[in-house]
Amino acid sequence: MIDQLAPQFRDARRLLDDLESNGLSQWAKRVRAIPNGKVLIPAPFKEITWQVVAQALMENRALDVTYLSRSTEQEKRFTLHPQGLVSRHSVTYLLATVNDYEDIRQFALHRIKEATTSGNSWRKSATFDLDGYIDNGAFGYMDGNEDTTLVANVAPQLAWLLTETPLSSHQTLTPLESSEWQRLEAVVPNDQQTLWWLKGLGANVEVLEPLAWHNDILATAREILSRVSEI
Repeated sequence: MIDQLAPQFRDARRLLDDLESNGLSQWAKRVRAIPNGKVLIPAPFKEITWQVVAQALMENRALDVTYLSRSTEQEKRFTLHPQGLVSRHSVTYLLATVNDYEDIRQFALHRIKEATTSGNSWRKSATFDLDGYIDNGAFGYMDGNEDTTLVANVAPQLAWLLTETPLSSHQTLTPLESSEWQRLEAVVPNDQQTLWWLKGLGANVEVLEPLAWHNDILATAREILSRVSEI
């Protein structure tokens, strides 16, 4: 999409560069957005794939695709009925029903090897709602239908960060006696994303609850230590 909009961006840049007395001309030179965390290079896919998929989505058309299955590492042929499109981190997913099935599945665009407009009629999913699909944890790997209460001891620098940018709207931080650390309690989604975030904090956090997360992090630490001892 950025490539398709490139001429408009060039025209806008040329116009702003000619307005040296206008503060807007300096904006792009002085402002940057830095992502929080490691950003992977987006998975590449063919421009024609994007064009065919986008057109099918806008015009309610079915697609015949050749898709590389990650689980079997084999190419398979499907008829897809597009229902939505989601860009998540470095991967873009087409949400669609397959053949005559009703359940929504995710198809990474970079694994679509070939896509053409199908002769079959497009079928709308009667129950699909894009926002509801996302909110119900389709991309967050939910471990349950409800939130969970995270209880953890956090290092001073992390406590400071969470004071300025809370983990949750329901969050408390309480100083621990005879320590610079603080006790964090927060209502958070019961999903793998939150667990992965906690694992990335390393020694700056000691997770106490939920017990399943405590045990998972402990098991990961033990596995890392066992591998180090083998070197």
